[in-house]
Order: sequence, then structure tokens, then C-alpha cells
Amino acid sequence: MKKVFLILAAAGLLGACASAAKPQVVVNGVPASYTQELAKADKSCQTDADCVAVKKGCCMCQGYESVNKAAAQKLQQQWEKECAMAACTLQMCYVEIDPVCQNNVCTGTPKPMDSYIAK
Repeated sequence: MKKVFLILAAAGLLGACASAAKPQVVVNGVPASYTQELAKADKSCQTDADCVAVKKGCCMCQGYESVNKAAAQKLQQQWEKECAMAACTLQMCYVEIDPVCQNNVCTGTPKPMDSYIAK
């Protein structure tokens, strides 16, 4: 009986280890660690060119936030790591922003609706 228990316990442990190694598919994910990094990202600027828009989550319909372009590089690396296997259920939404520098802080203004229309 002890041998059967040990075999079942070992099989369960191996199964848990094997499933942990597989990349997980996230649907409409908003990783907590990415959100925390985004919240404390550098948003300082001198001109509009210092600011870029980054995604707030794995999918574009979760919106964008404006940050300093140097901070965006670090965020992009983390986004690629955490959102590589993300699946997004919405393909089109109107959440893009134009990054601007206001009072030395990167902010964003919603893009005008006509900018979404192909010309």
C-alpha cells in the first residue's frame, strides 16, 4: 500500500512540474507586475517627443498610457515576456492616444475618431 501511495505521489509531483513548464495562454490579460511597473514608470518630459504610448495590458482594447520613451523600452521588454502568449478577444476598439508633454509630465489625449478610418 505504501508503494502505491509513493508512486501516486511521485506521479502527481511530476505532473505538477510538467504543467508549470508549459507557457500559459492568457486571455485579455493584465499582468499585475506589468501594471505595477507601468504605475511607477517615468513620465517626465520636456517636449512631446519625449513621450510614447504603451499598452496598459496585453491587449490593445485595455487602453494606452503615455510614459517617457526611455521607460517605455523597459516596459516593452516586460510586456513581451508577460504577454507573449496572450489571446485578445476584441480586435478593434477606440482607445489609442496621442502622447503629449503637459507641464513636464507625459499624458495622452484620445485620438480623434477620423484617425481610425483608412484613407
